[in-house]
Amino acid sequence: MNFSSQKLLTTITFITLFNSFLGYGQSFQVPDSLEGKTYGELYDSFMINVDSINQKAEIYAKTYLEKGLIEKNKIQTAWGYYLLAILNKKDSLKSITFLDSVISYSQDLNDNYFPAVIFINKGLIKERQGLFTQAIDNYLKAIEFSKRSKNNHLLYTTKHNIALLKRKLGRYEEAKSIFKECLNFEAKKVNRKINDSISYLITLSELITTYRFNKEIDSAFTLINKGIQYSKKKNGAYLFLLEDGIQDYHNQNYESALQKINSTIPLFFEVRNEEFFESYNLIEAYLYLGKTYRALLDDVNSIQYYKKADSLIQSIDYVIPENRAIYIELINYYKFLNEKENQLIYINKLLLVDSVLNTEYKLINDRIIKEYDTPKLIAEKEQIIASLEKENTKKSFQNIIISVLLVISVLGIGFYYYKQRLYKRRFLKLLEEKNIDNQKKDQSNDGPSGSSSISKETLKNLLDKLQQFEEKQDYLKPNLNTKDLAKSFGSNSSYLSKVVNSFKEKSFSSYINDLRIDFVIDKLKSDAIYRKYTIKAIAQEIGFNNPEAFSKAFYKKTGIYPSYFLKELERQTDVN
Repeated sequence: MNFSSQKLLTTITFITLFNSFLGYGQSFQVPDSLEGKTYGELYDSFMINVDSINQKAEIYAKTYLEKGLIEKNKIQTAWGYYLLAILNKKDSLKSITFLDSVISYSQDLNDNYFPAVIFINKGLIKERQGLFTQAIDNYLKAIEFSKRSKNNHLLYTTKHNIALLKRKLGRYEEAKSIFKECLNFEAKKVNRKINDSISYLITLSELITTYRFNKEIDSAFTLINKGIQYSKKKNGAYLFLLEDGIQDYHNQNYESALQKINSTIPLFFEVRNEEFFESYNLIEAYLYLGKTYRALLDDVNSIQYYKKADSLIQSIDYVIPENRAIYIELINYYKFLNEKENQLIYINKLLLVDSVLNTEYKLINDRIIKEYDTPKLIAEKEQIIASLEKENTKKSFQNIIISVLLVISVLGIGFYYYKQRLYKRRFLKLLEEKNIDNQKKDQSNDGPSGSSSISKETLKNLLDKLQQFEEKQDYLKPNLNTKDLAKSFGSNSSYLSKVVNSFKEKSFSSYINDLRIDFVIDKLKSDAIYRKYTIKAIAQEIGFNNPEAFSKAFYKKTGIYPSYFLKELERQTDVN
């Protein structure tokens, strides 16, 4: 099948994991007229009808799938499910099942596109839903299968998407690095095909946007000029015209900004159904038109474009930090007009955006929300609700619902700050503690009754060995177990376990983990270089097999996670 990978990457928009709503499990009878059709003929007929006559397209897709199933041809069966996913791209409940079926049939075939391209699509969908952890999981799968099939195009497409995700999370330096890597790859293909040029231009424009977000205006300006020169008479030129207009806005050349940004709007609508179109570019165009008209004191046009941006955001359910600016402007506008109903509408939308950002954008910098912090919003919301209740008692039911949501929000915020204070207290307690070896208990030969079955000579020998074990920091070795350690002591695992349980008052695994955690706490306090290590590297250094086991053991002993401990240590260092 030869159709562009770009088309593959953007055909499907929404996916979920529910199978029970599907109707394709029923038997399907291939029409007589299609009995002898080849896969290529069925595919071509499907693509001709998919955007206009869904009923016909569905018959071709089902016939394609049925043919693959009958012939037990896994790759063609995967293509059949993929055609059904394309057909149902607007129905996430059906689409997810078809895409998962593609993965099921193709993951062991080492195909050039499947299942890598499916994981890319799933990553995009999870990202749009704000489920960034799941998005990354799918992107990593896409990278794995792209490397396995040696498909560099899909590999760098995935890296491009990861860079976009990092930019959303405010990690601009990391995003820039990946975009530059992708740009070098795209530059090698430029002018081979029209889609290669488009891919290059899109990556270049995303790098410009990243420079702009990172306030590197000179670097952005240089790349804008490069993009304008290269994109003449090519699809994608409007991206650089938009960036040029935004640049004019920041330079207070408002009339020029209006002319340039306005001229991009019809161009966006021309390509809106193309595979390379991104809705957030159009959102940005509306946002900066609103900002520019606002700077020119033209509130009518300003609010018009803010509302257009809001309408587009609602239609595609697309939440990014930049959305906040739109709602802040609309709230302030209706606050000035004293139109409380409209003010409340946009406060609710802003609170929803902040809710998504606070739950899913865990790494977003605090400066994104400092312009209009949550406590201020909640206070204003309470005042507006009280005012509306006096003005119109008929809306009491609506106000009750809003009040309940407000209480939930306040409780959620209160619980969050409670946890932060609790973590802070635990951190300060760790910071103040001396490096006291709390592993060592009374090692007299008259130990706890649990060890009474062990001779005094054996007991003393084991306790001495344990003391040497601790002093030499042998507990930092990986894969320790009672059997091997007891053997190295010249004893057996049963005696060693009894001694540890009796004298250390804990299980063997807890004993080893606590020794490691005590060590790493002291090491992190005293060694600035050690604090630069990643959690994974630290875990390996002190004998844990993986960072998850390390984090779990650290939390069990201290009540906080190592990532929090590291962050607070660095903050203390900066303050001092």
